Amino acid sequence: MLKKLVFLLLLVFASSALAQNQTPEQVINALNAKWKDIQDYHCKMRSRNRLGDQKDEKRLDFWFKRPHQVRMEVLDGDKKGSVLTRDANEKIRARKGGIMSLVPVTLSEDDGRTRNLRGRKFYLADWGSVIREFIEGARGGLKLSLLPDETFNQVACTVVQLDGKSPSSSITRDVIWVDKSSNLILCRKQYEGDILVNEVVWWDIELNTNPADDLFTL
Repeated sequence: MLKKLVFLLLLVFASSALAQNQTPEQVINALNAKWKDIQDYHCKMRSRNRLGDQKDEKRLDFWFKRPHQVRMEVLDGDKKGSVLTRDANEKIRARKGGIMSLVPVTLSEDDGRTRNLRGRKFYLADWGSVIREFIEGARGGLKLSLLPDETFNQVACTVVQLDGKSPSSSITRDVIWVDKSSNLILCRKQYEGDILVNEVVWWDIELNTNPADDLFTL
């Protein structure tokens, strides 16, 4: 019995040491591998943005389905009740909130209504876009590193940081919290210097439920 207990303790310590010896590149590669297995997902999101003195906070219902179909509903915050969709043909439709706004409209890629306060398009709020930005940033010379593990919303997380500024962005530091168990991103924070300018939190996550394509149009 004692030998069995010692063996189990050694196994736990070995697993812990292996996790601590992970490189940030290995964490991102594992994230990318997990992402490739996800065909669709549905979740709640909280988005907080800052641009100069302007601030914006929303709570969202978000759906994603490959190849890149997206549906985003504003549950609370600015433009509450509004819906944006992008279908498999990349057609973007929008409907305002409120009982007087029942008729959806088609939007072009350049329409400002497709973007948040900081200019990010609504359909780039998916995990795949976040992972791609970390991969491309590291390839472009930004520093990828692991910060000390943290508990986020009572979930043990690996914390990955991308440090530095690319010519195409004002962001100087980008941090994600990755669920150690599910290997999903639960939080992202982006900074300009010491100022937090973007924060996204994901929860109530459902994977691979195969929603109908008509969910992604209006």
